[in-house]
Amino acid sequence: MKILIAEDQAMAAIFLRRTLEKMGHQVTVAQDGEEAWHFVQEEGASLLISDWMMPRLDGPELCRRIRLAQAEQYTYIILLTSLDRRDDKLTGLRAGADDFLTKPPDPDELALRLEIAERILAVHEQLARQNARLRELVAVDELTGVKNRRRFREDLELLFAQSERLESPLSLIMLDIDRFKEYNDAFGHPAGDEVLHGVGQLLRMAVRGHDVVARYGGEEFVVLLPGTDQDESLRVAERLRKAIENQIWTHRAVTASLGIATTGDLISTSAMLVDRADRALYRSKQAGRNRVIHYDHSEIGAPARLA
Repeated sequence: MKILIAEDQAMAAIFLRRTLEKMGHQVTVAQDGEEAWHFVQEEGASLLISDWMMPRLDGPELCRRIRLAQAEQYTYIILLTSLDRRDDKLTGLRAGADDFLTKPPDPDELALRLEIAERILAVHEQLARQNARLRELVAVDELTGVKNRRRFREDLELLFAQSERLESPLSLIMLDIDRFKEYNDAFGHPAGDEVLHGVGQLLRMAVRGHDVVARYGGEEFVVLLPGTDQDESLRVAERLRKAIENQIWTHRAVTASLGIATTGDLISTSAMLVDRADRALYRSKQAGRNRVIHYDHSEIGAPARLA
């Protein structure tokens, strides 16, 4: 186990470090509470053994800072103290300490306390994994396996702000499956669901890992392309259109219409980016479907044939 020690007394720190290393643990030593706090912020720590009395930042205040930070990784904190009064222990517990050891710690008692800490940390790790899985499920459209509209909105705001900050282009593709209602009416909703799932998977496989693919609603999908200008977004969109058109579907051919917008001087909000992509999609469908049109592109015609 990786353990952080916060101890300003050199001899006490050396004794504790050697004792822990003999038990097979990996140990890092901070010379006071302030140094330990910076380490926890930058590196994180599963288990902290901290002296109570230290210059600059004492043990209880270090506990308070760690607990107030509410990091995703739980830090199990053992306070070392020569104070044995009930009020002192209550003070430590209120500050966020998990356990106490009398200074200098008895090696056998220390080993036992670490076993308890490992069990509790294992429970926290399991809960963290379960919570991460729940967050993933909340963000994913169950039918298609891509992100849902709510998560798309969150990612859009984040990537739009990043685009402005870095002065880097952000492109948005809106995609609508052509004549999807007719497909549902002719072959049934299970067949339509199969198409929706298939399109979602095709989109995921055809873009980069940091691009965002989401189901916008019904038979509409959106793709966010950070760092992608107008020309490149047209190439990506055409690749997506071809992938859907060339896929072998169960009942009949499936095609899609795509509209694109890219950030620029005239787009000041993420809502404007969505509106322009939606307008481009409308133009694509009005022009005959199964084609790619960028909002800033002057031509409306047959499906794009880009290199």
